Amino acid sequence: MHINTPSTSCLLFFSLSFIFCERSPLQVEKDSAVDNLLKNYHHYDELEQLLNTWTKQYPKLTQLFSVGKSTNNSELFVMRLTSPMIPDNSDEHDEVQLLKPKFKWVANMHGDEVIGRELMIGLIYYLLLNSNSDSRVNRLLSTTDIYIMPSMNPDGFELSTEGLCDDPSYIGRENLLHVDLNRDFPSPYQTLKAMLNGTIGDLFYGRQRETIAVMKWILKENFVLSANLHGGSVVASYPYDESASHQPKYSASPDDALFRFLARTYAEKHTTMSKGVESCASEFYNGITNGAQWYDVSGGMQDFNYLHSNTFEITMELSCCKYPLAKNGTLVKEWDKNREALLAYMELSHLGVKGFIRDELTRTAISGALIQIQGILHPVRSVTSGAYWRLLLPGLYNITATASGYVPQTKYNVNVTNANLTSALRLDFTLQPRTQDLFITNENVVEINSIYDKLSNYATQLRSGSRDALLDTLIEPTNRFRYHDYDSLVAKLNELHAKYQNITSLYTIGESVEKRNLWVMIISDNPLVHEAGEPEVRYVGNIHGDETVGRECLILFIEYLCVNYKKSDYITKLIDNTRIHILPSLNPDGFERDYKQKEHEKGGGRPNAHDVDLNRNFPPVELEQSSKSDIAKPKPQFNNAENRLDKFAVSKYLLEPEVRAAIHWSLVYPFVLSGNLHGGALVANYPFDNRIIGSTKPESRSPDDSTFIMLAKSYSQAHKQMSQDKSCSNFDDGITNGAAWYPIEGGMQDWSYVFTSNMEITLELGCKKYPEENQLQLYWNDNKGALLSFITQVVHGIRGFVYDIKTQTGIPGASISVHGIEHNVITYQDGDFFRILSYGIYDITAERVGYAPQTIRNVLVTNQSSTYIEFKLKPNESSEEKNTENLSKVEQIYNQSKDFILNRTLFLIIAGIFALVLATLFGFIILYLRCRSSSILSSHSRVGFQRYNLIPQDEQSDLSSSQINGSKSVPNSHATQSDSENDEPLYSSQSHKFLFA
Repeated sequence: MHINTPSTSCLLFFSLSFIFCERSPLQVEKDSAVDNLLKNYHHYDELEQLLNTWTKQYPKLTQLFSVGKSTNNSELFVMRLTSPMIPDNSDEHDEVQLLKPKFKWVANMHGDEVIGRELMIGLIYYLLLNSNSDSRVNRLLSTTDIYIMPSMNPDGFELSTEGLCDDPSYIGRENLLHVDLNRDFPSPYQTLKAMLNGTIGDLFYGRQRETIAVMKWILKENFVLSANLHGGSVVASYPYDESASHQPKYSASPDDALFRFLARTYAEKHTTMSKGVESCASEFYNGITNGAQWYDVSGGMQDFNYLHSNTFEITMELSCCKYPLAKNGTLVKEWDKNREALLAYMELSHLGVKGFIRDELTRTAISGALIQIQGILHPVRSVTSGAYWRLLLPGLYNITATASGYVPQTKYNVNVTNANLTSALRLDFTLQPRTQDLFITNENVVEINSIYDKLSNYATQLRSGSRDALLDTLIEPTNRFRYHDYDSLVAKLNELHAKYQNITSLYTIGESVEKRNLWVMIISDNPLVHEAGEPEVRYVGNIHGDETVGRECLILFIEYLCVNYKKSDYITKLIDNTRIHILPSLNPDGFERDYKQKEHEKGGGRPNAHDVDLNRNFPPVELEQSSKSDIAKPKPQFNNAENRLDKFAVSKYLLEPEVRAAIHWSLVYPFVLSGNLHGGALVANYPFDNRIIGSTKPESRSPDDSTFIMLAKSYSQAHKQMSQDKSCSNFDDGITNGAAWYPIEGGMQDWSYVFTSNMEITLELGCKKYPEENQLQLYWNDNKGALLSFITQVVHGIRGFVYDIKTQTGIPGASISVHGIEHNVITYQDGDFFRILSYGIYDITAERVGYAPQTIRNVLVTNQSSTYIEFKLKPNESSEEKNTENLSKVEQIYNQSKDFILNRTLFLIIAGIFALVLATLFGFIILYLRCRSSSILSSHSRVGFQRYNLIPQDEQSDLSSSQINGSKSVPNSHATQSDSENDEPLYSSQSHKFLFA
């Protein structure tokens, strides 16, 4: 694309001629040509002229375009450089070209931070000058698709003052509407902006023109790697820039190690950044920093790239002075400091793996497929051509590709070396199509029912006199009974994962206060993916650091499951038909504190390192009376229909990092059943833990009270002692309602039940919180059968899918309600759902916004396999369908009219009569008007040509015609208030109707 403008001046013409003459290698060194270019700053007109000229000079390497306009209508120019240049690669079939990673630079986001702007101008020129003669530059252009935006805020730059290092008034930093563009992107911790009518707008609503243009560009282009150039310090900053607490503390992303490597590479290749010699950079070790640890930035572009696209972006602060004087070779010195770093950073686009994801049968591309790395909770998606790129550090990885309608595929032990700086490791996936029949045929339902019946029978055995006989058939863990501190816990989990990697996946959900990872082990036949129609369950241990039995039992339980896979029919069926997540310790800091004490009962390990009880730190649930007098229910604002993390990431909750991680984990995975392991008593405790304010009733029964009693008994009765009142506790059947025991607020159990689709209870495993090591085997023997029995309860109740009746695709986010029970569950991404219920006959309704609800009545739930039901929802009639119906009616009228016209005789007679009537009518009208005009002229003075009244769009074009006696007349003065809103500026809500029309 070539953008034409007239030359700004003769001086600019001669300057450009001088530069382009000097680019010849026969006359002068090419580096000197760049130095000459960087003798001064380039304002908007000069920048535009340079970019247009270079595009003419190098048509096979460049493409110039604009992603949008600034508030002042300046173009947001982008120069694309690659070899060969293919302006539109939509028809490209060459795999080499399709697999080129896209890289972008964005500079001058803050208009007064100018070094990056000039470095980008210099970089474009340097790459073009050396495209043929320098092998490194030639290789970079041949293997990378480079996009350079010299200025995201051209308006701010024009307002800034050269020589001013930091303007306290922010003139130039912000755009023309005084908005900091690096605070204007969507934040994961803030809700989207509300429109004037109170409804929530889309991702773009209420943002600046510059921000919207760049957001759309990011979402369209699928960049792999990016950098955002700033000024005011000398450091490379990496995600996250923001944390939920909005305090200056480390906020690690799932790719923290990779981001640190990216930042360190730039800092080390920069001549001074890693040394900390600059006056403003001494605080940064090795010249890098986590963004949020430096200072919290809400709404930054860096985090938006990572969270909303495939792009990995870091931020480079390039100079202490934001807008230094150009004299004395300032810009050339900055170019010399950064040149190697700029080149080396672009080469990092080729880290990790890349490839195509295709249909196994048709060999066609699959776009939108998810590429997931085991242990890193950040997938990327394939693009239209089926290509994908995933930056990774060297190592062995299990990599899974998933796509709707296909069977997932995992490549194990992929060895990433990053030895080749010109190409990432090629790793293609071919996915097998999965028809709907795979999981909805009668045969399939019968098969699953049979498996669930067997699992249910095994669990029943564990609650009977046959318990020991069943457990005797299972292989015991080889691990000796001892306490594992944090290091030995991590080592044990890694050992088990390495030994059983086909059925395990090890990942972390976050960090504790003291930066210990919160490790989770998944155990399933396909551990890396959620299989549609397969329930997910979890155990959480050690939420109180000094309650240790659960922690050690879960470490043993992981090995117990793994060692018996393919050896025991029970364990094999359980692992093949569920996805089990086990978190041995939610409070590793508290455990470490207690572990180091001689007297564990006085170790003080119950709270976390901030001295906060994590089981009082979850967002509290407020209850009210339900329609049934003896049942409590959450107030309407507490529900699982809007389970977004930002709902809880508000200052009033003051969530601890461990709790925040657990909440995020709970919202990401579709858990159906959960056990929260404690110590200090021997009882299975079920919701609610909290009471209705002012209630005097000892129990606080939930809408699912009978189901929770069933779940609690499944543990207590499978435990060797819990249901027999032979210990420190005295509870009937070894179970209790939480509030009836003692009420608490802010517990994990109530939060999970109310805000997710997860049925969670609390399991107190023994009278001693921290027993001696020689007693651990006794605790294990008491609990191992109960641990199996409890998670097997996931096979009870109802299960199924919710489909769109027209497309036959699953509907995620549909609500499943059981009549008479005021608690719903939500369908997951494939439209699958699980709803644990006790024995009974129920009416079930599925509903989703945009669809007509459907009710299935008299559904029988037994004590065996869950009952399979299927909903097929009909979409509500849309305006498009109504228009189609209207068009068909018009077409019908047309066809009838056509048949009538084809009857020639009848048509001519009627047409003649109609013409005669019209002629007579027009004659009368003309006679009336001639008589009336004579009357008007006789009663008024001659006024000449009478101008028509102005309408709003005419006002600007002929303002002078509205001036009367020196004052402006008000055309259309009877306009209402709503009419006047059309005069709002471009950034108002009215403007967005225009922008997105």
